[in-house]
Amino acid sequence: MSLWLLETNSYVRWLLIDFSKAFDVVDRGILAAKLTGLDMPPAISFWIVSFLTGRTQQVKHGFQLSSPKPINRDIAQGSGLGPTLYIIMESDFKALSNSNLLFKYANDTTLLVPEITDVDINDKFSNVLKWATDNRMIVNLRKTKKLFYDVF
Repeated sequence: MSLWLLETNSYVRWLLIDFSKAFDVVDRGILAAKLTGLDMPPAISFWIVSFLTGRTQQVKHGFQLSSPKPINRDIAQGSGLGPTLYIIMESDFKALSNSNLLFKYANDTTLLVPEITDVDINDKFSNVLKWATDNRMIVNLRKTKKLFYDVF
């Protein structure tokens, strides 16, 4: 992935970003706003929001079943639509610089930052945290890692 970056830089930093419980904490209001901004028929956006609305969960322990509780945040993990909805949720998450590469696959996000860049890596990470806050997502700082690849 970053091999061509090593042709013009002596090292590349990889920021492996982990969003905690990414599918479980998606704010449906924010997702709905992003859906309406897409170039698709409004009926499809309405159908998706309807699919996510009014969902409940129950817990069964032995022969006891709890009363249904509403699910206010999530994108129906395990559904065929879940990964696509998460990608839409993260669609406005961009790198701060054209010299950086951002790879997103479902809830796995990797930011490649070459040695020669116009924005400091700390500013880039602040941008990640700001996006997460603005979108009510949680960056798991324990699992988020920074790796270095360098030319020997």
